[in-house]
Amino acid sequence: MQRQSRALLVSVILAAAALAAFAQESSTGFDDLSLTVTITVNQNGTAHVREHSEMAVSFPAISTYQSSVISAPATIEAWQGITGSGNLRYHVLGTPLNTRVYPQQLTRLQYINKSIAIISIEYDTSSPIFFISEIGPRKSRYTLKPVGSVFSFTNAAGANATRPEQILPENTALKINVLPDSEVDLYATFPKPTSPQTDAQLATARYYAWNATGVGIRITEFEFSFVTEESLDDEVSAYFASLQGSLTGIVFSSYGAVAAFVAVSLALLFLALKNFKVI
Repeated sequence: MQRQSRALLVSVILAAAALAAFAQESSTGFDDLSLTVTITVNQNGTAHVREHSEMAVSFPAISTYQSSVISAPATIEAWQGITGSGNLRYHVLGTPLNTRVYPQQLTRLQYINKSIAIISIEYDTSSPIFFISEIGPRKSRYTLKPVGSVFSFTNAAGANATRPEQILPENTALKINVLPDSEVDLYATFPKPTSPQTDAQLATARYYAWNATGVGIRITEFEFSFVTEESLDDEVSAYFASLQGSLTGIVFSSYGAVAAFVAVSLALLFLALKNFKVI
């Protein structure tokens, strides 16, 4: 009798838990699955950022999502309210601007009443997130600014207010696209990227990724830098472009007008004297 009572009690508890889980899912309808943040570094140290947030959509919420794609404002705030997603926000700081939100069409899953939704956010940082320093002729080093002023991911457990620790949450990927023909300083990179994996590829790859699959990655001490070298052709082209700009500025300035008038006057005087055979 006692065993039967215990079994009944366990069954009631499990049923209550399942009912609570179902109620919670039906109330929101959206569950975060993954987040990918891709940073493309610009020449001046600013960045273009793409964030792809993937979430599972329950069957009752499918119609809500589909109608919202048509009617809802394309803003982060609007889609936060619709989905309740914790991933729909800025994860890269630097005064974001030119924000665009792109909710994509659903992908239906087979055999279960769920769909996959991907909402993409793109924006630019108006202020640099990399320090730039000249380290030699035509050579510049780009160094990522301190994490607290660049990233806004999850605070690690036990973090204090004076020195918060950030963590790249599970199922989150961070990718950094560097400038063409860059060389990454492996000694100044921490933690080591999950991709690419060999040292030969790490030094000269076009992008670097930290993929928190299965477990989060602490990024409080995140360090990353790369070196670019301007080609001699680019340097010469830039010099002549600057020279041309300076000459154009002089010609169209008040001083340039006076100089042009004097030059024309001297030329006319020379021709007049030549016609009178004075010279």
